[in-house]
Amino acid sequence: MVTSREQLTAKLKETRLAAGIDSQAKMARALNLSRTSIVKAESPTGPVPSDPVLLGWSKVTGCNLAELTELAARVKSGTPEWFSDYVAAERAATSLRFWAPAVFPGLLQPESYARAIEKSAAVVAHRLERQRQVLGRAQVTAAIDHRAFIHAIGSPAIMAEACGHLVRLTESEVISLHVVPEGANQGLGGHVAIASRGGHFTLALGTLVQDLTTTEATMVEKTLAAYDRLLGASLPEIQSVEYARQREAEWKERS
Repeated sequence: MVTSREQLTAKLKETRLAAGIDSQAKMARALNLSRTSIVKAESPTGPVPSDPVLLGWSKVTGCNLAELTELAARVKSGTPEWFSDYVAAERAATSLRFWAPAVFPGLLQPESYARAIEKSAAVVAHRLERQRQVLGRAQVTAAIDHRAFIHAIGSPAIMAEACGHLVRLTESEVISLHVVPEGANQGLGGHVAIASRGGHFTLALGTLVQDLTTTEATMVEKTLAAYDRLLGASLPEIQSVEYARQREAEWKERS
C-alpha cells in the first residue's frame, strides 16, 4: 500500500518534471535551497518539507498548494492511508456511531488514555484535534463493550479519568453512551466507526487481519444492521452512565 509520504514524494517529483525542471539541482536553484534539501523533500524517508518549501514549490511549478499541504499534514499526523478517507468523512459527518469491543473509541479518549495507547505524539495530537473538530457538532452514539471498562490501559488513574470522561461527555449531551453488558455476546469481531451525512455512509472497520475504510453499499447495510443489534443488546443510557461511574470509582480505589 502506498503511504502518504510516498504520495507526497511522487507529487513533488511529478510537478517538478511537469514544470520542465528536469533535475533536483535546477529545482534547488529555483527555490534558493541546497540540492540536499530537494533530495530530502523527494525522498519517501526524508522529513516532511516545511510550509515555506511547499509554498515555493507551488509557485515555481504551478501545482496546487492545497493538495501539497494536505498531503504533508496527513504525513505529519501519522494517519494510516486506509483511514484517511474515513477521517475526511468524519469531518463532514452529521452523525457518528462507534462500536468499541476492547478500548474506548479514539474520539472519546482523554489525552492520558490516548498517550497510553499510542507511542506517536503526532498521532495523539491528531486524535485530539479530531475531537475538537467533531465533538459537540455531530451527533455521536457510542456502543462500548463492558470489557473496555475493565481492561487496564496505562494505570488505574488513567482508567478512572477515561471512565469519568465518558460520564461527563454523556451528561453534557455531547454523546449518547450505551454499554454492552457481560453475556450479550454481540460485536466481538472488531471495532467499527460509522460516519454519515445526508444518507451517505463511510465505514472504518477493524478486523484481525486488516483495517479498512469502505462505502460499499452491501457492507454499509450489513454494518448498520449489526450496529442496531448491538444497541438492542446494550444497557439504556442512564444505566450505561451509572455503569461507567461505578467503574470510575473502582479504578480510583486502585490508584
